[in-house]
Amino acid sequence: MSAERQALGGHLAALASMLCFGLMSPMCKVAMQGGVLDGLRLATMRVSGAALLFGVLALGRPRERVALRDLPKLFLMSLCGMSINQFCYVCGVSYTSPTNGCVVATSTPIFTLLLAAIFLHFRVTRRRALGMGLAALGALVLILGSCRTGGLSGDPRGDALCLLAQFAAACYFVFFSELLHRYSPITMMKWLFGFSAALMLPCMLPHLLAAPWGELSMSAGAGAAYVVVGGSFVSYLLLMMAQQRLDAPTVATYNYVQPVVAASVGVGLGVDVLTGQKVFAVLLIGAGVWMVTHARASGRRRLLRLLRRWHRRIAGSD
Repeated sequence: MSAERQALGGHLAALASMLCFGLMSPMCKVAMQGGVLDGLRLATMRVSGAALLFGVLALGRPRERVALRDLPKLFLMSLCGMSINQFCYVCGVSYTSPTNGCVVATSTPIFTLLLAAIFLHFRVTRRRALGMGLAALGALVLILGSCRTGGLSGDPRGDALCLLAQFAAACYFVFFSELLHRYSPITMMKWLFGFSAALMLPCMLPHLLAAPWGELSMSAGAGAAYVVVGGSFVSYLLLMMAQQRLDAPTVATYNYVQPVVAASVGVGLGVDVLTGQKVFAVLLIGAGVWMVTHARASGRRRLLRLLRRWHRRIAGSD
């Protein structure tokens, strides 16, 4: 396959992946309508369903052995990137609006840069500092607006949970990124979702089984099916395809598709409202994330080298 066709496939996969992720938050709201499914049940279904699907997919591929010394790291990676991230995000969306959840989801690069500056002593330029400040101001506007209005417009509890989910995702990228290049994407997803399901199911299974499943409406069931299949399994597969063909900053640019999709679909389904304050917050966060993720290539290379050096130092001390 030519380089141009590979790049085109990567762009299409990135766009489709972010469309799937953007639909996640309004579909979560649809799945939780009627009260049969709450955030805890839906998060458990999402993680367990994805673990099952990736496990089945891995059966048709050559077996890839995972080094014993990497299992504790995979467990911690799963805790940050799957258990805490997805649990907090789904539960957060159960409180706040789909648009708020998706807007907050674009803040991962901000937290990634902040952690790199604190733990890896990565130099933060004035441009990046301004971008972080704009994104933080946008998040504050979003949360304060939710405090005043509430209801369909958002909820500060949900916004805070979604922020915590993105902080956990940033820990996933900063502290464990080396493992992403050590094993195939299917193997990684199988282990990460598998560990997460093993953590959540023993605690959440009684609550999941106690749901009045006979009262589940067809629309709520369809929403839950999308969350498990489209918003988890398909979206992560497409994201892996994009990451194999495009560089990380290019893939990150497609994150801006998520709030647009979430707002459009959420308003159309009647589970969200669009306010001027929310649009202003979207613009602030979008501008901040753009300034952080579109730094010069030399700065991105320095951060990648710093991450690799730090990971090699940790691996050497095992």
